[in-house]
Amino acid sequence: MRKRRLFVVLFGVFMILFSVFQPFISTSEDISQKIFRLHIIANSDSTYDQDIKLKLKNYFLTETGELFTKPTLEENIEIAKENRGYLENLCNSFLKEQRCTYLASVAVCEEFFTTRLYDDFTLPSGVYNSIKITLGRGEGHNWWCIVFPSVCMSACSRSMDDYLTDEEMELVNNQYTPKFKIAEIYEKIKYKMNY
Repeated sequence: MRKRRLFVVLFGVFMILFSVFQPFISTSEDISQKIFRLHIIANSDSTYDQDIKLKLKNYFLTETGELFTKPTLEENIEIAKENRGYLENLCNSFLKEQRCTYLASVAVCEEFFTTRLYDDFTLPSGVYNSIKITLGRGEGHNWWCIVFPSVCMSACSRSMDDYLTDEEMELVNNQYTPKFKIAEIYEKIKYKMNY
């Protein structure tokens, strides 16, 4: 009987919190469905492997800057899928030039990302489409940026406010708040249940 009461109380608290935070969570989910990310995972956390990751990032952005310039998210994802082999060869050619003993694998997939705070914007947690580059064992710290709308590609002149609603831009431009953590917990649970 006591467990039942506890369950009812906890369920009630959860429902109240969920209803209060649902608009924030919905806006966060909408944002994650409009952004295409580049995600590079280093072989390890050694200084050498982290340096290779950052050099590859610069090389990749320079070599692919003209590739992801389509006006829609779907078109840019399709370009990434159609060119996955090319992107993987590009990364592996770079690694060979650097005399690395490991290779890169490239996937175009959906991934869960935690909330990320930057100087001028906060990107909420959620499941995002991404180009995922795994170097070797993929056991090191990662690096990421936004491919669409272009934040890390210099060839594109459009920004996030060309694609996000005013409400979404307001959320992105906010500083980190406890709401982001609550949304992150919700999104993480949802992701684990679905993937």
